Amino acid sequence: MQQNNIAFLNYQNNNQIYLQQVPHVKNLSSTRTIYHNYIPSYAKAIKAKNYSDYSIYATIPLLLGIIIFTNGFSIIALPVSFILIALSIFLIIRGFKRYEIYNILVNTPVSKIHIATYGLDKVKGRFIPYKSQPLKTPISGQDCIYYSISIWYTYLESDGNRTYVRFRFVDGFDVGIPALFTDGTGFLAVDLEKASNIEVRANIIDIQPHNLQNHIWKSTKIDVKKISDEVLQYIKDAASKNIQIDLSYIKNYDFKLWNSGTRNLKMYPGGYELIFPEINKGTKGKRNLIKHPAPGRIYLIEQYIPINEDYTIIGGFADTGEMIDMKPVKVTVPDMSTGILWLSITRIFGREFIGWGALDIFFGIGYLILTIWILTKFLL
Repeated sequence: MQQNNIAFLNYQNNNQIYLQQVPHVKNLSSTRTIYHNYIPSYAKAIKAKNYSDYSIYATIPLLLGIIIFTNGFSIIALPVSFILIALSIFLIIRGFKRYEIYNILVNTPVSKIHIATYGLDKVKGRFIPYKSQPLKTPISGQDCIYYSISIWYTYLESDGNRTYVRFRFVDGFDVGIPALFTDGTGFLAVDLEKASNIEVRANIIDIQPHNLQNHIWKSTKIDVKKISDEVLQYIKDAASKNIQIDLSYIKNYDFKLWNSGTRNLKMYPGGYELIFPEINKGTKGKRNLIKHPAPGRIYLIEQYIPINEDYTIIGGFADTGEMIDMKPVKVTVPDMSTGILWLSITRIFGREFIGWGALDIFFGIGYLILTIWILTKFLL
């Protein structure tokens, strides 16, 4: 069997939490083909939007705390209050925008690649390797065009009032091959680097060192790095041969499948995140990526883009002028009006997306009323 040329990228700790900064995703450019060079000039400046409000929800309580802590000192409280009002109004507008986008998405029929345009559209098909053999995920043994292997550990962190369980990236690598997307009527060069949402298959495995009662221990950075190095050594060897590894061959550790489902590749893992379980088997899966995480645990996470499952791509599609087997080749671009470029396996942002819209409106109105009340209490 033809071997794929695989280059490993090792990463150091990175505390960036949200999209485009996740430390376990560094090699998406390896999925590019020559057709990715045909992105129209007008589309190169269009930024993909993720519609994430986490930073706003984190900022508003902080600003409210500043006003309360300063006891409404006008020099500080007044400008902070105006910022709070602006953020609250932004949340309300964002909430209604979500409803608008949701209605557009559900009412837009699935198109075919050969007639899809640069306006907001959606197509359904599968990824195929381009002049390369498929990759095989080293843990689950699935055929894919891209996968990421990463190791994380949980630890305690305190802000003085409460103690939290946090996640810290330890090490990892990701591998990709040139790939196109097709529905039989044409081909797409998908810009995975620019896409803000990429739903992938994910397996979360709890690494359990032997001789540790109840798997509870006080880990140090040295312990975690040592374990990571030992485990990744075997996995990288399998990856270099494009074969599946039997984790039971790795001595001194047990490996327990903690969860399996889909998640957004561009999202930093965390205890709050929902992972969507297998929906085609009629079984009820655990809903949390890592349910009730405890400190001192180490997790091995495998994520991949399969070639044997249908994807739905939502965004814009621009002509390249090129043909393969007399079929047009197009390239994905973010939609000009919404900035959407999303890839989905199981969902098109249904109840989850509209639920966030309702929360944005609810909290936006609530924060707006609270801010106005604070203004009248402290400053008027």
